[in-house]
Amino acid sequence: MRIIVVTIVACFFLFGCTPKTTPPKSTEAEVHSEIVTDSVATTDYSWFNKVADYTEIPIYPFTEVKETNILELYDNEKYIKDVYGSLFEAADEDSLRETIRSSLQNFDHRFAILYTGELTNLQEILAEAYYSDPMILGTVLYLQYGSQDVPEGIFIHFHVSFTTNKVELATINPKFEEFYAKLDLEGKSVEEKISIIHRAVIENMEYVESDYLYAHSPYGFFVLGEGVCQAYATAMQMLLEKAGIESHYVVGYLVGEEDGLAHAWNLVKTENGWRHIDATNNDMGAQYEQQVNLTFYKLKDEVARQYYVWDESFYPKAE
Repeated sequence: MRIIVVTIVACFFLFGCTPKTTPPKSTEAEVHSEIVTDSVATTDYSWFNKVADYTEIPIYPFTEVKETNILELYDNEKYIKDVYGSLFEAADEDSLRETIRSSLQNFDHRFAILYTGELTNLQEILAEAYYSDPMILGTVLYLQYGSQDVPEGIFIHFHVSFTTNKVELATINPKFEEFYAKLDLEGKSVEEKISIIHRAVIENMEYVESDYLYAHSPYGFFVLGEGVCQAYATAMQMLLEKAGIESHYVVGYLVGEEDGLAHAWNLVKTENGWRHIDATNNDMGAQYEQQVNLTFYKLKDEVARQYYVWDESFYPKAE
């Protein structure tokens, strides 16, 4: 009999993405030499377990949960219905991955899966689902999961918190559509669309240091016009997708001499290939005549590595 309960607090509270032309350093986040070498992140799935070492994000296993408690709860149909609504089923790793992905896309705070197939690496499957959609990366606050052998297979349960929700989206979406329409992108080339979106995000956003959820979500941008790097990057992601331009929401940290700060930016497919665009650090502030800076605009990987560390195994190459 086994029980695995793990908490992963995903890349949400990305403090330190201050809009400056030179990426700032922090004394709060250590970069551990055994994990990062030459500013290039590890390329195996152990990164998902070591995310705390990159971005000050704690990962704590629950040691007080008892097997008998989980088994008793699993057998209680009323408990399953009240807490999870229903019990999803998956018979192979592909369907398991897709079930996790669709639940995260649907902003399901609690969901459970009865898995009846062979399971090689649950954390790897979870990591792939987590990275499969830019907006999952951009809206998951923390993700807590556990697994338990049961007579029918493996009971896998999740508790997730998000930076936004379905109710807020009802407010965000009209603002988003209105904002997008004003960009007047009809007939524009890919490069023109990217440039217009990048400039519009910067000119309509005020960077604020805040712990409130809104500052880390698309609500901060489209409704309030303020937030941190997550609000910039999620706004960019939504607008680029609407314009038909492939883009990824990237999580990582800013590189310093000895330390770094958690950060979010976008990896965008331009006419010349994938390029990194960091709207947050390209925002000089409305007080400057030239508010839009291009220091962090359309960077290749080799240049981006001077400023950022991210898990490159989950993203396209910008060469």
